[in-house]
Amino acid sequence: MSGYPLPDGRHITGVLTVALGRQLKGGTWAEHPKAKYECLLCRTVEGPVVGATAVTAFTQTIRITHPTNCHPTVQRHHEGAQAA
Repeated sequence: MSGYPLPDGRHITGVLTVALGRQLKGGTWAEHPKAKYECLLCRTVEGPVVGATAVTAFTQTIRITHPTNCHPTVQRHHEGAQAA
C-alpha cells in the first residue's frame, strides 16, 4: 500500500477537501460550496464539484465510488507532503 504513513502502521490514502461556501442573509450564495477528492494511491483528483446539493452527494459517496476508478501507480517511496 502507498500513501502517507502514520506512526501506528496505517496510511492516509486520500484527501477530501470541502469549502463550505458563504451564504448571505437572504439565502443566496456569495461563494458556493466546493469539494474535491485527491487519491494518494493513483494520484488522481475527482471533482471539484460545486453547489450544496452536489457537494453533499459527492462527500457521501466518494469513498464508495473512487475505488472503482482507482488504478494505483507503481509504488513509490514517500516523497513528503505536497502543497496544493
